[in-house]
Amino acid sequence: MAVTMGLGVFACGPSSWSQDPLPEPPAAVLAAQQQRIEAMRIAATATVGVFGVDGQGGGSGVCITPDGYVLTNFHVSSPFGHRMRCGLNDGKMYEAVVAGIDPTGDLAVLKMFGREDFPTAKIGDSDQIRVGQWCFAAGNPFVLATNLQPTVTYGLISGVRRYQYPSGTILEYSDCIQTDAAINPGNSGGPLFNAQGELIGINGRCSFEKRGRVNVGVGYAISIRQAMNFFWHLRSGRIVDHATLGFTVATDSKGRVVVSNILESSDAYRRGLRYGDEVLRLDDRDIATTNQLKNVLGIFPNQWRIPIRYRNDVEMVDTYIRLQNLHLPIELEEIVQGESAEAPTPPPRSPQEEPKDKEEEEASEREASKRKEKDPLADRYEVRRGFSNYYFNRIELDRVSASIPQRGDWNAVSSGWQLNGQVTGETTPLQILCNDQSIAAKFGDREESVGSKLGWIPWIQQRSTLPLALGVRVWQQWHTIGPRKMGEAIYIGRSPLVGREGLFDTTRITIGELDAVVYTRPEDGVIECIELVIDNQTDPAEIFFEKYQTMDGRLMPSQIRLAYGLETRTAMDLQSVEWNATPVQEAAQ
Repeated sequence: MAVTMGLGVFACGPSSWSQDPLPEPPAAVLAAQQQRIEAMRIAATATVGVFGVDGQGGGSGVCITPDGYVLTNFHVSSPFGHRMRCGLNDGKMYEAVVAGIDPTGDLAVLKMFGREDFPTAKIGDSDQIRVGQWCFAAGNPFVLATNLQPTVTYGLISGVRRYQYPSGTILEYSDCIQTDAAINPGNSGGPLFNAQGELIGINGRCSFEKRGRVNVGVGYAISIRQAMNFFWHLRSGRIVDHATLGFTVATDSKGRVVVSNILESSDAYRRGLRYGDEVLRLDDRDIATTNQLKNVLGIFPNQWRIPIRYRNDVEMVDTYIRLQNLHLPIELEEIVQGESAEAPTPPPRSPQEEPKDKEEEEASEREASKRKEKDPLADRYEVRRGFSNYYFNRIELDRVSASIPQRGDWNAVSSGWQLNGQVTGETTPLQILCNDQSIAAKFGDREESVGSKLGWIPWIQQRSTLPLALGVRVWQQWHTIGPRKMGEAIYIGRSPLVGREGLFDTTRITIGELDAVVYTRPEDGVIECIELVIDNQTDPAEIFFEKYQTMDGRLMPSQIRLAYGLETRTAMDLQSVEWNATPVQEAAQ
């Protein structure tokens, strides 16, 4: 049979199909298909199904460390409380607990147990993705993966750096990725990969057809850059907060993004920003709209320092500002308690409380034994105010502390040290003396001294040079007695330092009237900086330890520098140390 259509005649019938077999696809097409299959196969091994301990409910996650840390959404973990079970595509279920939560950014970190070689996703660069690139989502939509084999959906990057306002909830999505890869209920918390199988986002929100929960091709993922900025803060077991700049912006009549209000107590104000100044750049992004500024701000934890460029009536200024807490601690706790299925539990006694007597200890041990019988991971969860799981803060603090003995024998020296040197760039002799009673610094003929724990605040408020010696005292105690014996020690996470590459382990220790924030290198535990913090209204004293060298078998900095804000106040070139020096006189309190 022949059919005439316009100017052509086309043959129809069974014989015509058999005479003209379809050609083989080009080799490039087959290679691309195989690459896609392999990328999805590998990515699926790290995709996690998240379930309640009773097997009910369901969400998704992605494993990013061999020892079993999992990224997911806060709204996935919160209904399960602190305990859940995680399934991998090897067909096995693994017991898990929550580590840390970010209720504002909708992130959570879980910890799976049962092995030390979990398959992991390769971290990609979400800043490099572009609209139109291929991507795929993996997870457990509608709890379909009863055999623990994740569902994979393919699609395009539909948009980047989207800002999603909170919709009847605190959960705010900033700088997120939009995709048309199908994301449905159950996909939440699961991974979004680029075409090469690299992790670029954590799926969280999607738009549905109004009459039912059916995907309409608009889904959103938290960028992996944001997730990794928060990851170590979440591993700390804390309830993590987002940040505010300390000022607000608006668009003026010329279309410029200008400061509309600013707190005089903010770090931004101390760095010179004022009402009406134009904000040109935040971190690595040019700012042309208020929406762009919100996007950039949302990817950073509070207390991070990030670069900013602004223009006032006189000049263009490049500086750094320290981000402030978005919420009060009590506000975060109320949010979490409202979202969690578990009733709040009273916090454990603080280290300052009197120890229990023998009868109380035995009763406590019996109670712990009963909990262990009911829950094999009962000892992996500790309740403490301000934490989602204090157990993990202890683990991270142990890790940071474990590196201290590797840098010299500190048990052989007393608490009385004398550091000898001179002011950097000068010939002025400089001595620092410290022991358990007092701390002193001698700059030539001028001497300043203070008690070993109290009386530090006025010296910092006056931007004095003495805090150089106070930083040395903290450095000394960190090495000789360890962070836990110095005061209440809390591992914060990993944070940046101005002028340094990478992120640093950050530990906060309450010493007397203030906090000492210690930044250490993750690879070897060496201290890079100690901040002495009074409050958010005052620049901390920042003591940098630089150019390390070995002295008497112990690793010591050859230069110690004191700064306030971004300005160096003084610095010391260290020449020698007397480890068991004569104690200095106790300063008047």
